[in-house]
Amino acid sequence: MTGPSAADGTVHRVDRQEDLPEPVPDAAFVVVDVIISSTTVVRLLEAGADYVRPFADADAARAFRAETDAFLVGEQGGESVEGFDGSPLPSLVADYPVADRPVGLLSSNGTRAMDRIGHDRDIYVGTTVNAAAVAEAVTDHEETWLVAAGRQGEVVGEDVAGVDRIAGHLEGSPPAAAALAETIRGTPTAQWLREMGYEHEIEALCEFDSIDLVPRLRDGVFVAE
Repeated sequence: MTGPSAADGTVHRVDRQEDLPEPVPDAAFVVVDVIISSTTVVRLLEAGADYVRPFADADAARAFRAETDAFLVGEQGGESVEGFDGSPLPSLVADYPVADRPVGLLSSNGTRAMDRIGHDRDIYVGTTVNAAAVAEAVTDHEETWLVAAGRQGEVVGEDVAGVDRIAGHLEGSPPAAAALAETIRGTPTAQWLREMGYEHEIEALCEFDSIDLVPRLRDGVFVAE
């Protein structure tokens, strides 16, 4: 679906990664997987990680660690991954020894969307907390796709909310933070986090536009722009 214009470029959006056109166009992409991987990439780089390499396959991530001594964080289907060092919950990142180290990241949806697009593409990571900075970062591109990752083919409200916030900034009129926060708090993913005792994760996601850091893929890894 075509949406707002960024400077002289065109912005499209999809509410789940499966709706990306094939072949994938030669354009810039913003992958939005609010809970969990987009916010985690932001937090990892904020914590001083050298870079974050996304993976869609656990064995490839483990091989990467064997070659680089990287720290691995990940989940599959919401469960921990054998041989990985930590969960990708954003609030846990501050306790991880990632400063000046490479990090490998595997997730059920966000890193799968990145793999679908292709690691040779110009990919940014967007979420609720860096939405304004992401919008500013992509304004000079001729064509940009805002990609809500979704969950295994389903549209999820928190990713759509993140895309809405970025798209709104591109239009010059972001949707009200209070309304988006209520949407996020009411999603099944938020309820899952609440049941696990991680309600603070939900509230942190509602701190819209609080971070200026924008992860961008360079030579297959995410670095801070």
